Amino acid sequence: MNHGLERQQSKILVVDDRRENLYAMDKILRTLPCEVHAAYSGNEALSLTLRHDFALILLDVNMPEMDGFELAELLRSNKDTQRIPIIFVTAINTEDKSVFKGYESGAVDYLFKPVDVDILLSKVKVFLELNRKQKELELIQSELERSNRSLAEFAQVVSHDLKNPLHVITGLSELLLLKYAEGMNERCRSSIEQIASSARRMDRLITDMLAFARVDAQAMAYDLVDLNEVLQDVVSDLSSRLEETGGEVVKLDELPRLEADRTQMYQLFQNLLANAIKYHAKGRPPRIAIGTIRLASPDVCCFYVEDNGMGMEEAELPTIFNPLTRLGNAKGLEGVGLGLATVRQIIQRHQGSVEVTSKPGVGTRFKIAFPVTSR
Repeated sequence: MNHGLERQQSKILVVDDRRENLYAMDKILRTLPCEVHAAYSGNEALSLTLRHDFALILLDVNMPEMDGFELAELLRSNKDTQRIPIIFVTAINTEDKSVFKGYESGAVDYLFKPVDVDILLSKVKVFLELNRKQKELELIQSELERSNRSLAEFAQVVSHDLKNPLHVITGLSELLLLKYAEGMNERCRSSIEQIASSARRMDRLITDMLAFARVDAQAMAYDLVDLNEVLQDVVSDLSSRLEETGGEVVKLDELPRLEADRTQMYQLFQNLLANAIKYHAKGRPPRIAIGTIRLASPDVCCFYVEDNGMGMEEAELPTIFNPLTRLGNAKGLEGVGLGLATVRQIIQRHQGSVEVTSKPGVGTRFKIAFPVTSR
């Protein structure tokens, strides 16, 4: 990765209307690992910035037709050039008001004539190193995006190739039981039921693992999401399980709207509510309360999901978000231990935080906070 960056040298643009100054700058800068370009006017400099990606511009202030301040303002007004660092080179006194005008125009620093070679090289080296680090980060980001796309494509293929045989196994097992159950002995019927049950469990495992992998691999663009609507959809989809257990979901406050991935917000609520239903206390219908918590900062929204289920020991809490973790109270219940791992991954991707408190026989409370982006 770094070898490509080393071969591609950073570029510096020197702008000055006097050839002797350009020659002197070129001779000094050639001692550094960079490619030096020269422009004799503001218009020529603008033309070069459209064709090259510069790490730094050394810009003379006093030039005819278009001075350095005007050129800097034009560069700042263009999204393709507005981030190029500009160092003004000038004979102006350090206390002159023009220095402040230069900073307002977009300069990051000044060099005063006659230029001290050591100071010039020292400052330029800093910006060359910053540019190199930026290129490295861009390359890493590009590689991560490519890897995520490959992972998403691989996950899709694996999902299809693994689930199809499982669906065949499940379908044939159920067909055998439907047509030939009366002629089977108990051991044969039990074995086929176990095959079908294992296939369905494997199907759920694949679904959960893919959901966990896709949190980052298939992240959608953020949009303004109303959590009240998301919660309503989740409760509707879990209605049959709530009816089976006699459970209820109570929304105590209006939930916030925030910039988020709506699909992942659905996954978050779906996992938390499904867990609350699954791990409800024996002889006690699940009751899930959802409300908001007022914070001093307007830049953060906070809400909680609280149940009256089995609860957990305090010693178990640090591990509940680890993938494939199954706690002692999960014995005899279906699941693979990826639901809460997915919840944490979603929260982290949205720069949020989660806190958990729980007490055996009383229930569990998840407190979730997200940053708020105003529109």
